[in-house]
Amino acid sequence: MATQLAVDSHARYFRICLSGLPHQMTSLDAARMTFVQLCLVGLTALGKLDEVCSAEEKKQMIEWIYGQQVLGDGTELSAAYCGFRGGSLFGPHDLCDYVAANSANVAGTYSALCALLLLGDDLSRVDRPAIVEALRCLQQDSGCFAPHPGTTERDPRFIYCACAISAILGDWSGVDKDAAVKYIVSCCNPDGGMTQAPFQESHGGHLYCCVASLALMGRLDAIPDQQRTLKWALQRQNCGYQGRVNKPADSCYSFWVGAAVELLGGHDLVDAAAVSAFLVQCETRFGGIAKFPDEFPDPLHAALGVVGFAFCNPDGFPRMSPTLLLPESLVDRLDIKAARRSNNGE
Repeated sequence: MATQLAVDSHARYFRICLSGLPHQMTSLDAARMTFVQLCLVGLTALGKLDEVCSAEEKKQMIEWIYGQQVLGDGTELSAAYCGFRGGSLFGPHDLCDYVAANSANVAGTYSALCALLLLGDDLSRVDRPAIVEALRCLQQDSGCFAPHPGTTERDPRFIYCACAISAILGDWSGVDKDAAVKYIVSCCNPDGGMTQAPFQESHGGHLYCCVASLALMGRLDAIPDQQRTLKWALQRQNCGYQGRVNKPADSCYSFWVGAAVELLGGHDLVDAAAVSAFLVQCETRFGGIAKFPDEFPDPLHAALGVVGFAFCNPDGFPRMSPTLLLPESLVDRLDIKAARRSNNGE
């Protein structure tokens, strides 16, 4: 069985998705920022971004992203609403009085910052103080983060977004690291896995968010038993990676679990050929990588599948950072890798 990705087909797929998504994904339009980020990540991991997107197209995408930035008015009430929206579903935010439409969220802000960096922007127009203050407002007493004001939703996904934002901006003053670490440790299960909230089922996606957050904070040593956690992650490989015990392999976990394995120092323990073969099985004839073999692709599984494949075949693709969905070369320029090296005792 061939274990090479159809690079050109996938590049065309991501290019098409940047132009428009299938009607089945209409309900996800409010998260358009994330899909833009994922398509750019996929093209970058394939080494095709500059080939597929012209300078003018990049400029247009940059302007659209900045059009989703919610700026503060200097009042305490507005502080938590600052950052980037998930998309332009409700039109220009300065022409809309609907509060929910004018609220940024940490996931949208994280995706926007990553997308801007991938497009070559210098972040000079980002309202850094407002974003940092928003993070400060959104962190809960538990140490976890809410994605935006007025919701009870909170879990390690938003801790990760807050940590990634802080690392990219080079400003951690909006995050109480000790509180965030305490919450993450409370999500560590006896089996070595990590959870959405204390005493819940171990899950590969939350494992990544917890491990990557700790890595960004320079606190990987807070994991109670790193070897047990690495063992749990490695045991999720069944050809490809599964997200939970007794679940089928799913292409996106080649990143979620695969990146956690990379951060925990388990790269050489992975059956890279088996993971690669599974991802090739999930390819479709018109480009893109699906969740499972013989299904339709989507930008999330396609992008994360490509990055997971790159982890297993590091000599054939641009090196992507396991802490951020950015190239290692770009992360080096942000001076984030130094913290990762100190975590690994290098």
